[in-house]
Amino acid sequence: MKRIAYLGLVVGLVMVSNLWAAQKSAEPTAAEVGKMEAAAPKEARVKPEKKRKLLVYSVSWGYWHDSIPYGKKVVQILGGKTGAFETIVSDDPRMFEAEMLKQFDAVLFNNTNNEIFLPEDIAKLDAAERAKALDQDARLKKSLVVFLQQGGGLAVIHAGVASFREWPEFGNIIGARFTNHPWVSGSTVTLKVDEPGHALAGAFKEGTFTIRDEIYQVGDPYSREKLRVLLSIDTVKTNMKVQGIERKDGDFAMGWIKSYGKGRVFYNALGHDHDIFWNPVVLQHWLDGLQFVLGDLKADMKPSR
Repeated sequence: MKRIAYLGLVVGLVMVSNLWAAQKSAEPTAAEVGKMEAAAPKEARVKPEKKRKLLVYSVSWGYWHDSIPYGKKVVQILGGKTGAFETIVSDDPRMFEAEMLKQFDAVLFNNTNNEIFLPEDIAKLDAAERAKALDQDARLKKSLVVFLQQGGGLAVIHAGVASFREWPEFGNIIGARFTNHPWVSGSTVTLKVDEPGHALAGAFKEGTFTIRDEIYQVGDPYSREKLRVLLSIDTVKTNMKVQGIERKDGDFAMGWIKSYGKGRVFYNALGHDHDIFWNPVVLQHWLDGLQFVLGDLKADMKPSR
C-alpha cells in the first residue's frame, strides 16, 4: 500500500508540472550560460563521500527576482561540472512531503519569498480548498523540520531569508529575518572576511572582497551568539550614508552557517544582480556552501561569540 501511495504521489507531481510553470521566466542567454560555465570551479573542494542529491526550490510570491532562473542554471552547472552532486530543480511544494524529501541530502532555497508552501491565491480559494492548503503547509513545514533535525542540509541565497514570514520557526532555522536592502541593485560594497581561516572561506584570497549587488540588512533573531558569521559589510570601506540603515551596532552580516538539530544551514545574501552568477569567487563560495550542507565539506559551526 505504501508503494502504491508513493507511486501515486510521483504521478501527481508529473500531472501538476504545469501548475508552477506560471512562475515568470527570464532565462539566461547562451552567452550568459557560457560565462557561468567558465566561472564555475573545475572541481569540488572535497570529494563527495557518496552520491549526493540536491533539491533546488525557487517558489517566490509577492516579489519575484528575475535572477531565479540564473540560480537554477548555475547550480546545475556547479553540480554537473564538478560531480559534487546531482541537481533536481522543482517548484512543486509536494517535493517536501516526507517520502519525497528523504531522497535528498540537502535543499537550496533559490531566492524564495513569502509563504512558499502555500498557493499565492490562497485568499481566493473556497473554505475547503483553503483548509486543504493550510493542512499541507503545516505538514510540509513539519517534514522540513524533521529533515533538518535528523541531519539534512539547507542552503539559502539572497531573498530566501524572507521566506515563511508568518512561520516563527523559520527564523530559528535560518538565524535571521530580512529587514530591507539599503544598498539597492548595482550598489558597490566591500565585504570583509570575518573568518579567513574557516573551511568555507577558501574562495576569498584577501581579507576584503568588493562586490556589486543589492545588499541586504537582516534583523532578529540575528545574533553572533547563534551563528558562525563568515562575511559582513566592511563599514569603513562602504558607503554607510544610504537610506534605510537601521542597525546601530555596525554588524551587517552577509553570510553565515549554523546548525539546526543535526542539520547544517548555509546562508549567503548575494544573488540579485545577474553578473553575480558568473563571478568565480562567489561561485566557489556557493559550491563550498553546498558541499557543506550536503555533508561533504566539514566546517566549524560554533557561533562567532
